[in-house]
Amino acid sequence: MKQFLEKLSYTKHVIVNPFDGYYEIKFRNKGDALIATLFFLINSVLAVVSTQYNGFVINTFNIKNMNSLLIMFYSLFPYLIFVVGNYSTTTLFDGKGTMREIYIVVGYALFPYIVSQVIGVIFSQFITMEEVPIYRLIVFAGSAWFAFLVFSGLIVVHEYGVLKNIATLLCTVLAVSIILFLCLLTYSLIQEVLAFVQLFITEAIVRIEGWSS
Repeated sequence: MKQFLEKLSYTKHVIVNPFDGYYEIKFRNKGDALIATLFFLINSVLAVVSTQYNGFVINTFNIKNMNSLLIMFYSLFPYLIFVVGNYSTTTLFDGKGTMREIYIVVGYALFPYIVSQVIGVIFSQFITMEEVPIYRLIVFAGSAWFAFLVFSGLIVVHEYGVLKNIATLLCTVLAVSIILFLCLLTYSLIQEVLAFVQLFITEAIVRIEGWSS
């Protein structure tokens, strides 16, 4: 437990000094996939909280149509598919980072975004329409910090230069698109198979009932 808390407190160093922080995580094992997972889960919960409890000036979502599990899935899935896509791409470009390290990079980078979300939810309870830009600036700052931390972390774990990192990120976007296409195709095929099985069973039941009568 003590070791876990020490690694959790190390997050502060990663946020302030990302290059040195991620170097320590990669080469001196100061990171923890469990902590990254914790940040992923907190971010998913905050997605539900912000959807439900953001102030009325900000929140236009109809809570009656709210599905908490679906919101959590949509808030988690893009990060995980990015991890898979980036690992798939960087293995072709001599990237030194493992999937675990990429996972930790993205998970730790979520911390400032999580903080901005918490501040945003609280701030949204008291603002007027004229103050909405301040709210958006808070959320944008967290998002920009997250993006910078991911970019910095990937440079460190893959041992890339800036230009090569940018190139592999563009390829990652392509890889993610392909993965999404394959997922949608698989989902569509499963739906068709299930529909066929259901139709077959229904037809069989009707015929059996017809024979028995």
